[in-house]
Amino acid sequence: MSFSSDIKDELCRLHNEKPCCAFHELAGILRTGLIIREIGKKNHLLFITEHASVSRTVYSRVKEMVPDGVEISGEKTTRFKRHMVYRLDFTGITERDDGIRLLDSVGMNVNLPQQKVEYTKLDIKNKCCIRAYLRGGFLAVGSVSNPDKSYHIELSFINGLIADEFMSYMEFFELKPRIIQRKNYDIVYMKEGQDIVDFLNVINAHNALLEMENIRILKDMRNQVNRIVNCETANLEKTVNASLKQVSYIKYIDERIGIENLPEGLKEIARLRMENPEASLSELGKMLKPELGKSGVNHRMRKLQQIATDLMEKGK
Repeated sequence: MSFSSDIKDELCRLHNEKPCCAFHELAGILRTGLIIREIGKKNHLLFITEHASVSRTVYSRVKEMVPDGVEISGEKTTRFKRHMVYRLDFTGITERDDGIRLLDSVGMNVNLPQQKVEYTKLDIKNKCCIRAYLRGGFLAVGSVSNPDKSYHIELSFINGLIADEFMSYMEFFELKPRIIQRKNYDIVYMKEGQDIVDFLNVINAHNALLEMENIRILKDMRNQVNRIVNCETANLEKTVNASLKQVSYIKYIDERIGIENLPEGLKEIARLRMENPEASLSELGKMLKPELGKSGVNHRMRKLQQIATDLMEKGK
């Protein structure tokens, strides 16, 4: 099961206590999901989905209003993985008065011979009904990527008016959707994790919201640990490289004039560095008696480097 499927299963289990919300959820489904396709030289009004729970929800809701207007069928497909695709044929409701009234109530005028659907603006006043309408649209044409991999939600619309309408209702909840064109579709999408969480909250997908938040927390923790490890690795590499250079300077001094001939402070730090090549400057400072801070040790190392550099220049 995909993350999108889990969300849609959760949404289909919701019970709309208010009739107005149930109506607007169905309106969102029909306005976004109904398409006209030619089958056997005849135009059909169809709703197609890969989700069994969505097909059952749409079928049962419409049957309550138009008892004999919808036919449902399923067929197996090998796209991606072998699974079922469910097709609800709404052609019958265009030939019935109660079916035409249903389409008219959701702002749709269907002309099958001309393969044309006209939409009128659906003005939704109540906040709860806007939530239901967005929920219906997501059930019909929405998808969310697995948050373990990436943050991405999109809704694919075949009509620009409906896409703009959905964007305005999403912006009503201070979401920040964007839109692109892909083939013959208007794709409304969001790629920020927080926006997706907020959208799930708007459509009442609270279980999915909690799951995504848990994933986001784990990902943030992993990223933070990786940053710390990378930082420590970089610091360790820097320390090792600096130590190797210091050891090489000290060995050169020992070969040319001997460490024993250095001033006491330089002689002491040179011996410690040779004996502890892996130690940081701070750690070397703590080995001295009395202890010396990192800056003090670094000062002595720079003096040793300068001595080695002077000897190299004299040896040319």
